[in-house]
Amino acid sequence: MNGRSLLARAGMFALFALFGCASSNPGENQAESQSLVVKAATTVDTMKESGGTKTAALLEKAKGVVIFPDLVKGGAVVGASRGQGVLLAHGPHGWSDPAFYEATSISVGLQLGGEQSSVVMFLMDQPAVDSLLKSSSYSLKASGGLSMADYNTANQQQLAGADIIVWSKSKGAYGGLTVSGSDLSQRFDLNNAFYGRALDAAEITAGAGKNAKANPLRKALAG
Repeated sequence: MNGRSLLARAGMFALFALFGCASSNPGENQAESQSLVVKAATTVDTMKESGGTKTAALLEKAKGVVIFPDLVKGGAVVGASRGQGVLLAHGPHGWSDPAFYEATSISVGLQLGGEQSSVVMFLMDQPAVDSLLKSSSYSLKASGGLSMADYNTANQQQLAGADIIVWSKSKGAYGGLTVSGSDLSQRFDLNNAFYGRALDAAEITAGAGKNAKANPLRKALAG
């Protein structure tokens, strides 16, 4: 087995060691999905407080958002990250209810310490939304020609030309968050738990999924 394979296996071990596995318990999934929606609303409020009219304008223009309230990264030499999040689409009738996603990534390099980040991805056009909806798993590293910009460092021209704009707030030993290496996968188990039936992200964002517990999050995005 070559060194790259060993590092890949080490990265997978790091993911499981740091974060464990998704629960197969319906009750736990329901509690997790509801808690995630509450945390997502808090993340939006925090972002709007720090960004003011600038983030409010992005929300008004965006065709969708992906929110990861707690994206955790940690490790040494092989870094691993994982977090649960939600995707909502923005249409003529306002914001949809949320579809649930998981972000996972492995990166090889000298990394020490740990970091926890809140991340909001503004999907500024329909191709950006469709790229996540068309499959159960999506890689930001191979984003199909979509351009990305970091809200915290990009200038206005870069933001204006981006398909995806990433806002993040981090704490810990890492200097920043490498979003471009993340893989986003649908959490069908959380979708099922939150809506009480089997739905995918495309169905939920098209209006098939409704749950009043999502109303505070939708209000936070619209307000």
